[in-house]
Amino acid sequence: MAAVTIVPIRLEHAESFHACLDAVARESLMLGQHQAPPFAQVHAFVAGNVEAGHPQFVAWDGERVLGWCDALPQWADGLRHRGQLGMGVLAAARRQGLGERLLRATLDAARRQGRLVRIDLEVRADNGPALRLYERLGFAIEGRRPMGLCHRGVYFETLEMGLIL
Repeated sequence: MAAVTIVPIRLEHAESFHACLDAVARESLMLGQHQAPPFAQVHAFVAGNVEAGHPQFVAWDGERVLGWCDALPQWADGLRHRGQLGMGVLAAARRQGLGERLLRATLDAARRQGRLVRIDLEVRADNGPALRLYERLGFAIEGRRPMGLCHRGVYFETLEMGLIL
């Protein structure tokens, strides 16, 4: 396998990003969705983020996207200073440091841009590896949501976390 690089997402990545998102979603473990939206919607999402210059990175092995991380501003005027973090890594590519590399690249880009002053995320309370990563990079638990996520009829507690940039 070629070396994995962390790069800003480009339109050329959209199809592979869609496949990666779909694979992670279909695990029904961590994301709030059970499959990726239709490709046209994902392509428009990527195009909008590229055009706006939002921090969105992918782990790229030269052939496919192995993971992604983004911090996208909230849509409402009074909340645009807050970025919502989204990320995922293919199961076969986990525990190799890609999540940390993706998250660091995203946070560094958000800090350089200066448009976001905080990053918010929600994570399953039982996702130990993700919690340790987020805490290591400065995120703090700010709240708990009992029954915050439901997968296949099973409810999971989620934690709300935040990082002031």
